[in-house]
Amino acid sequence: MLIKKSRDDVWYSKSSFEQIELIFVMVIVGILAVAAIPRVVASREEAHVAKCTQEAQQPISEISYSYTFYGYHPFSLLPIETITNLPVGVDEEDGIASPQGSLILDGIISRCDGEDTLEAKGALTGTEYHLILRDLSPNTPASHTASKWIRQLNGMAEVGGEKAYKLQ
Repeated sequence: MLIKKSRDDVWYSKSSFEQIELIFVMVIVGILAVAAIPRVVASREEAHVAKCTQEAQQPISEISYSYTFYGYHPFSLLPIETITNLPVGVDEEDGIASPQGSLILDGIISRCDGEDTLEAKGALTGTEYHLILRDLSPNTPASHTASKWIRQLNGMAEVGGEKAYKLQ
């Protein structure tokens, strides 16, 4: 319904927002945004930590599978990029820091936030093959938390600890 505002024939709709109402709406939206932003940032950080943890654990499963599937001698000659689809040879990002063509016998290093988090190295002892994991204790928050999760998943008690798996 249109109502005449003044004698100058200026018309306005009664349902339109007044300026004070718009200010109140903007203040409420601002308060909600301030409350929501820390939660979004925290969940984003948790997702990054989970990604780093998964990327450090993935080669362990793939190495075990490849060893079982190929047997020791063919497996010992496979470069790590043949075993996993994770990025290999990364410098500043997440993935495997070892150079292209690295063999598991030489050791591979997983990175998170540009810091080394886990080293996996194979060792043949007699007729048994052992995969030795070593926690490298990084310092940035995401990589430090990922390192802690990796220790828990692999039963390493202390920071910088090692765990050996006998692969069948």
